Order: sequence, then C-alpha cells, then structure tokens
Amino acid sequence: MTASRFPRRGARMTRLETFTDAAFAFSAALLAISIDEVPSDYDGLILALKSTPAFAASLLVILFFWHGHQRWSDRYGLEDTSSVYLTFGLILMVMVYVYPLKILMGSGFAYLTGGWLPSEFDFDSFRQFRVLVSIYGSGFAVLCLIMAGLFWHAWRLRAALAMSAEEAFDTLGEMTLWLFPVVFSIVIVALMWAIPDEQVAMVPFLFFLLALFSPVNSRIARGMARRRFGRSD
Repeated sequence: MTASRFPRRGARMTRLETFTDAAFAFSAALLAISIDEVPSDYDGLILALKSTPAFAASLLVILFFWHGHQRWSDRYGLEDTSSVYLTFGLILMVMVYVYPLKILMGSGFAYLTGGWLPSEFDFDSFRQFRVLVSIYGSGFAVLCLIMAGLFWHAWRLRAALAMSAEEAFDTLGEMTLWLFPVVFSIVIVALMWAIPDEQVAMVPFLFFLLALFSPVNSRIARGMARRRFGRSD
C-alpha cells in the first residue's frame, strides 16, 4: 500500500511524533554494541564487532515499527486522546520488547554460526528457550496489534478527515496488513510448545517469512484497490 497519492495531513511534526521519534531512538541506543563499556583491548573489540549482525537485525525490527508509525502520522496527523494512548502503548511495548529482541537475535546468530558470533545469554533448558520465544512473539503481536489499532482509529475518523472512498479502503487495507503478523506470531508461539525439543530451535526463524509475505500482502491489497477504484499506484 502506498500513501503517495493521498493527502499529507501530518506535514508538520506534532509533539506526539517528536516524542515517539525520541523514544524509538533511545530504544535503538539500547541495542548498540558495547553499550555498557568501550572495549579495552583487541579481543574485546573483535568480540564487540561480532555482535554487529544481531544488532543490525534487531535495529531493522525496531525501524519496521518506527516507519509504520511515521507513515501513519504523516498520512493522518492525529494527536487526539486515542492516538496518544495507542502511541504511548506502542512506545511502552518497544521499550520492554527491546531486550527479548536483542537476546533472541544474538542467540539466533550464535546458533547459525556454531557460536562464532557470540551470545551473552545462556539457556539452561528448552523450556527457558520456549519462554523467551513466547515473550518475543507475544511482544511482536502486541506491537502489530497497536499499529493496526492506529489505522483502525484513523478509519473511524474518515469523515472528519475527509477521506475519499479510495483512501478509506486503503486505510482498512493497512490495518489488515498489520493484523496478519499478529496471527502469524500466535501460530509460532503455539508451535514452540507443540513440537519436540529436537526441532524447537528452528521455529523462531519462521519470523523471517514475514519479510517474504509482506510484499505479497501489499500486492494483493493494491490489486483489490485497482479493481475497486480503477486506479494504479
């Protein structure tokens, strides 16, 4: 879905958007390599640099939600009570979510590289790993649900925002796109507790399938818009 053909109601940055940008920037800082101390020797530097892939992957997830909120704010420019509560909920979840995110990404890269890329977090049992992935998946689902709520709130105000029929349809499409990862995350969390220990390590990598499904969902939504309104992007 694209917003380029729709009005930019949030051309001027609001205080809510400013606060949100600052909160996301702080969350990104919490992911930074060697945030606790500067490496004091060569081995420490190499160890810190080896955490770069996990940091980059974690940062991409944070940017995914930041970009979604930025697009919502740019399109609708809302700063009413519901928008503030939903945005504060998004910020709260991001601040809590950043630690399971960093731990899971570090553990994933350590698993894929046989320990060459380090992970500072150790698991004593498969149950602990299942709990971590469940926390991560639940957090991801809640974040996507809040983003869906923001677009649903904008759709409810479609008359006040003077949306065209096409824009209202597109807004519902955006909401649907954010709901798909919610269902996907719930399925992954369920799988974590349903499959045997020997296979559980591979389940979290299913989250990467979202990167493949997202363009497909957007293409389907654009096709529906073209058939309904006779326009292309």
